[in-house]
Amino acid sequence: MFEQSAPGIRFHPFPKATPDEIPADVLATADVYYAYGELPSRAAAPKLRWVQMHWAGVDSAIHDPLFASGEVILTTGAGIHAVNVGEYTLMMMLALAHRLPMAFKMMQAGAWRDDRAAFMPMELRGATLGLIGYGQIGRAVARLARAFGMRVIALRKRIPTEDERHDEDVTFIRRDQLPMLLAQSDFVVVAAPLTPETRRLLDAGALGQMKPTAFLINVGRGAVVDEQALASAIAEGRIAGAALDVFEQEPLPDDSPLWRLAAEYRVVLTPHIAGQTPHYEARAAALFAENLRRFSRGQPLINQVDFSQGY
Repeated sequence: MFEQSAPGIRFHPFPKATPDEIPADVLATADVYYAYGELPSRAAAPKLRWVQMHWAGVDSAIHDPLFASGEVILTTGAGIHAVNVGEYTLMMMLALAHRLPMAFKMMQAGAWRDDRAAFMPMELRGATLGLIGYGQIGRAVARLARAFGMRVIALRKRIPTEDERHDEDVTFIRRDQLPMLLAQSDFVVVAAPLTPETRRLLDAGALGQMKPTAFLINVGRGAVVDEQALASAIAEGRIAGAALDVFEQEPLPDDSPLWRLAAEYRVVLTPHIAGQTPHYEARAAALFAENLRRFSRGQPLINQVDFSQGY
């Protein structure tokens, strides 16, 4: 597939090898590098013009010295797992709204809890979803939420013009309107990349603007949320609970207060699995093939990172 996309390009496959495991003469002549993680040095790959990352997140890769000169293009796998992350987010919204963690704990204990009030659900229809980040994942979440009859508010760095809007049922807001989004939302979903601007965006002050009945779901980057402040807000009943798939430190430390809150069925924790899909490799290959086609023709590449924006 790659050879058909870019005839004449020579390929050197080293599946998931580190740069040190690749022969020096191959790196020295490489124009393109497909990366699962570690990147080669500029000295080892002086002719490199483009790096395609296998994954979507680049908050650490963008600081690699390889890109310091501005001569090497970086592209990502953004969007490959948008379907799965969207479905994961809706799953968590439904689970939290219908008190599934509490029911699951009751089932594990083998003890019937006849408490109708405790299991009273929140209906998604008519509820408000606040999206922090409106890339491909945010759009996937919004489409599913609207199918459930939810109102959607989305924070975007740049508000689209009328001609650019394809999601007519989404209300877009600016960064300075975040308090309004937090105050109105029944579910706040974090789907933003980690940049200096978004680090600890949801701190104690921001979390204090949420409804006491609202839930937070983070499928973006752990450090966008102040985890200690979040744990305190949930423990003190200032927000209803959370579902978290990403954390500032992974694996989540044993002494994190989030574990205790999970045991009390107020938090759902998963080990960074929201983006897993059996179709990831095939979609990644298709994306790389299309970018190879574009690269060989001098056309703009899909998912090219803007280093000034941090994603």
